[in-house]
Amino acid sequence: MVKIFKNILEIIGKMSNSAAGFLLIINSGESGILASYGESGKIFVDIKKYLNKLQKSGNFSKEELYKITSFNKPAKKNLYNSSFIKELQSEKQGTCYYIILCSQGKDNFNEANFAQFNPLIDSFCNIIKEYDGSTLKSGQDNIQGNSIYLNGNRILQSFYEASEDLVFILDKDGYIKSVNEYGAACLYYDTAEIEGKHLIELVAQKNKLVFAESFQKIIDDDKLITFEAILLNKFGNEIIFQINCKRLKDEGDEFKVIGVGKNITLLRNYEEKISELNVRLIEANRLISIEKQRSQRQKTILVELNRLKSEFVSNISHELRTPLASIIGFSETISSDLNMPDNMRNEFNEIILNEGKRLAKLINEMLDISRLEGGRIELIESDFDIIKLLEEVIESNRKALETKEIILTKELPAEPVIIKGDKEKISKVLNNILNNSVKFTPLKGRIIISALGLYKEIEITISDTGIGIPEKDIPYIFQKFYRVSRPGTEIPGTGLGLVFVKQIVDLHKGFISIQSEVNKGTTVILKLPKDSKV
Repeated sequence: MVKIFKNILEIIGKMSNSAAGFLLIINSGESGILASYGESGKIFVDIKKYLNKLQKSGNFSKEELYKITSFNKPAKKNLYNSSFIKELQSEKQGTCYYIILCSQGKDNFNEANFAQFNPLIDSFCNIIKEYDGSTLKSGQDNIQGNSIYLNGNRILQSFYEASEDLVFILDKDGYIKSVNEYGAACLYYDTAEIEGKHLIELVAQKNKLVFAESFQKIIDDDKLITFEAILLNKFGNEIIFQINCKRLKDEGDEFKVIGVGKNITLLRNYEEKISELNVRLIEANRLISIEKQRSQRQKTILVELNRLKSEFVSNISHELRTPLASIIGFSETISSDLNMPDNMRNEFNEIILNEGKRLAKLINEMLDISRLEGGRIELIESDFDIIKLLEEVIESNRKALETKEIILTKELPAEPVIIKGDKEKISKVLNNILNNSVKFTPLKGRIIISALGLYKEIEITISDTGIGIPEKDIPYIFQKFYRVSRPGTEIPGTGLGLVFVKQIVDLHKGFISIQSEVNKGTTVILKLPKDSKV
């Protein structure tokens, strides 16, 4: 009989999500724990001590007994955060039974939970009334005929009717002997349609192996077994149940299996949705992170552009002021000194002319860049000899070369190399490159200009022994406003020349690259197609 009490207590504990449960017997002669369930631990010992204390004092009032839940307080270092106690009154005079449930959940024993397990506790009360307390004190499982089992079946049937879960009884072979109406309705069956079937017939094919292994554990073990099973309803749709099963022996040493299944399909669907949403959340966070990084990069670029623009304004202002200062200064000198010698006047006029040309060149560069960026510049194409043009560019820079005593070496083909392009703009490109080589090459340096006519293109190389470009600056050398930082040197320039060069070369579908080492020199490689279709 004690085993029956323990089994029922386990079912109540499982249905109520309790971590531990106790059935107490109290009478004038003695008291104790009749059955226990779950993780009892220290509280089991505490309850026994408390009952002994009450036994000695003779004070078994309800008020004193209800204080037993004080063992769940944190000061006692128990894991249980809430408890439930109820009197199961026996018809025998002087004997009472109490059920105590303990949970790790803070608000586990609420009205919604009571509705689930209270009907079974009420049935438990009726079973207790059938029990002979004197038999219990002797520690024997004496059964008065079959009345307790007959009544137990009746009580179990009432539990079936009250439960909102799938409740069933299987024989030792796994055939369904009984099932509650609510559980059968969950599967769209009548009870008569299910009873007599083997439970595995209702299990989805993909879950049959897991179910068979779990059922074998139930047969082999006397413990409560919990597992998930995917059952098929009458129309073949899958429903996920969390099933708690336990083996029960009857008086003929035959055993049955009682099971309670809770429909957790909606829960699993929610978990799947949550998992899917978590994946999306991770992806969204990743995209947000990428956008933040992109935004930060854009912010950094804007900051850098603003810095470059500020430098450009400063540089261009300096470049504009220098020739203007010369023009204004020498003009005022000529104007104020009517008796100035002719040779000095001519010298000052030459300076004013050169500074005016320098100023005009600077303004034209700025306009060219503006037109290129606005897409307002067009190429005026014609067929011309690029070698002849290269010779002209060299001659136009001859005076600057001789002033710095730079040794120029030419390695040019003897035959003409005809290309199709804008001759004037190509001339500006070559002039710009050679002018830079002269500007950054020290006195008595060396410049080598070579050209190689290939099958579909011409390759022009201009190499010098100048001050070179730091490696970190090379990737940015064609950016607008960018100037190489050269502390201690005052070399004039706007940072627009190479921008113009790169854009003109791109318009001709050509290629330009720069190789350089500090204090060793710079090499510019220019490739132009012989017949560019632009």
